[in-house]
Amino acid sequence: MAKTKKKKKIVPTEEQLQKREKAKFKRRIRGVFSGAGFTYVPTNDHEMYIGHRRIEVDSLFIYENIWLVCEDTIQKTNIKDHIRTKNEAIGEIKANFSDFVAKLCELFPEQSSLFKNYNEDRIQLFGLYIPLNDPLLTADDYILFSNLRFVLPQTFNYFKWIVDCIKHSARNEIFRFLGLKSNQIGKKSSGSGTQQSITAPIIYPREFTGIKEKVRIVSFMMSAEDLLNTCFVLRKDNWEDSIWLYQRLIKKGKIKKIREFLERKGEAFYNNIIVSLPDEVLFKDSSGRYVTIDKINDLEDNCELILPKEMNTICVIDGQHRIFAHYESGIDSKQERRIAELRQQLHLLVTGLVFEKDVKPEARARIQSEIFHDINSNATAVPRTVLTQIKRIKNPIDDESIAQSVVELLNKEGIFRNMLQISSLDPGKIKTASIVRFALRYLVTVSPAEGKQSLFTYWPGDKDALLSVDNAALQDYVKFCATTLRAYFGAICKHQKKYWDDPNSKLLSVISLNGFIIALTRQLSINGVKEFEFYDQVFAGWEFDFSNEKFPYTSSQYRKFSTRILEEAFGIDHNVVESI
Repeated sequence: MAKTKKKKKIVPTEEQLQKREKAKFKRRIRGVFSGAGFTYVPTNDHEMYIGHRRIEVDSLFIYENIWLVCEDTIQKTNIKDHIRTKNEAIGEIKANFSDFVAKLCELFPEQSSLFKNYNEDRIQLFGLYIPLNDPLLTADDYILFSNLRFVLPQTFNYFKWIVDCIKHSARNEIFRFLGLKSNQIGKKSSGSGTQQSITAPIIYPREFTGIKEKVRIVSFMMSAEDLLNTCFVLRKDNWEDSIWLYQRLIKKGKIKKIREFLERKGEAFYNNIIVSLPDEVLFKDSSGRYVTIDKINDLEDNCELILPKEMNTICVIDGQHRIFAHYESGIDSKQERRIAELRQQLHLLVTGLVFEKDVKPEARARIQSEIFHDINSNATAVPRTVLTQIKRIKNPIDDESIAQSVVELLNKEGIFRNMLQISSLDPGKIKTASIVRFALRYLVTVSPAEGKQSLFTYWPGDKDALLSVDNAALQDYVKFCATTLRAYFGAICKHQKKYWDDPNSKLLSVISLNGFIIALTRQLSINGVKEFEFYDQVFAGWEFDFSNEKFPYTSSQYRKFSTRILEEAFGIDHNVVESI
């Protein structure tokens, strides 16, 4: 019997692999914006002359009068020239928009009604630059490329997650990212025939029930549709560069179960949705007169609250899954038809916090995060990263809070730029939770244990201001800590470059990083804080094998590894090391 010839395995070329990766990335981009309800226009591979330039738009997405001109790239390095070209192209499109519309109608005549549905002066055009990898731009670069809005990998992954969970209702997240208000989207309202506010009778306790000073609470019923279209959530894993974010990511499985319950039962949950109401909330008495909230408990009943009918104005503290289970899917299915009815019919019981207007955002965030923590502490386990973030909002000068701020600053520039896991949507990066918890907190604490020192000991800034939670002093101290760590690890990187650049080595593992940080902390009482040149000499003659096969330490041996660093690299006597 003749032997069957084995087919030779065809190994794709580098060019073929890149082509596949690019096609896959484009499909993901299309999936996000189409999934959010935008109409896709396949402009890729269509050259057009606009103004004085030859332009090729990677993709165009349109929702009503909102146009997203998207440019994407899978390049990993040296992409500024590509960004510059795309920035100039968007500028040319904006300057010659009529020509752009005419060209689109010529290329896609079947979609001409889409392009001419709005007067040109009503169209809001955004140039989005979507890189597969972070281009690591500076603040000045973002100013220079002002025609573009950058959808960096974490932001894109966040949008993908939200769209996967709540489909068309994720549009509001995209609009919030773009800074859009309701009156900028769709047809202009005359103001007379369209409801611009939401009115609801309120339940207001007779006694003062403020959770904190300058905070009052009211309860009312609100349709799921109105709540869905006006709320937002301060999720810690989104695109915003703020420490006041504490909510966890929405869970697709939980949304699905609640949605199935709604379809089956056709009734709302009885427990309250907890929200923070916008400053623009108004109150009316039974005679239709506007009154302040502190006057309401003097009245008998029939009071109403009036909320602006505006996207992203009601901040959800608890109940995001119960709200977003009413999402608009954009799919003509039996379930969607049923949920569409319930979105308007079902009214959810909402408890709203009303802050006095002079309460600062950080104070509001502390109160909101405390409520979230109190509600959820006995429910589904809250992830440690969320608990750390809540602690950070509640007490910004707590050692773990400062450590987390330092991690985020390290990730923005220098040798650790874009290498640290700040978000749960950052797979493959250095996990920082254990670094913060077991090492970094002791280096940066403002209250070191008796007989110990931290960087606070050597910080030349205003210590009293920092201990009084002055934000400027806190930012200055965080910068001091990050600068010290960059100098220290800069020297390590210089002399261990082979291992630093090897993703399979143990140099950038949590075990090693914690060992190095603990060593830096322990030697403070001997050397204090030094510049790069000092650490450069420390590590110049030190040799160590960080290969995956020969690295001798396990995850619980941070201090043991730090002892070796102190004795061999810093040259500190064994007996002295044992005492620090």
